[in-house]
Amino acid sequence: MEAGSSSDSLHIVIFPWLAFGHMHPFLELAKSLATRGHRITFISTPRNIQRLPSIPSHLSSLITFVALKLPHVELLPENAEPTSDISQGIVPYLEKAFDGLSTPFSAFLRSACSDREK
Repeated sequence: MEAGSSSDSLHIVIFPWLAFGHMHPFLELAKSLATRGHRITFISTPRNIQRLPSIPSHLSSLITFVALKLPHVELLPENAEPTSDISQGIVPYLEKAFDGLSTPFSAFLRSACSDREK
């Protein structure tokens, strides 16, 4: 399937764990799927999205980034978004903040599904 073709294309949402060892491979997967004509929404936090490599121009219309702001969690340093920003002992607080994204993530999915039905 050619990039941008609409027959049999999917809308795929990717929301990897907040570690670059997860985000980079999932971004490569997103690019591979987009090459096959699928629309991809890649979800992460604002700073993580800014730190990812840019998307090739021929795929940029098929890959959309959605930034969800981490909720405040006591003992998690401000602006700590990927695991590389924190020590191993702080990871449980990042996990708690990540779990706190369930409400905005659910809202995104509801919105994406209602947009699709229009």
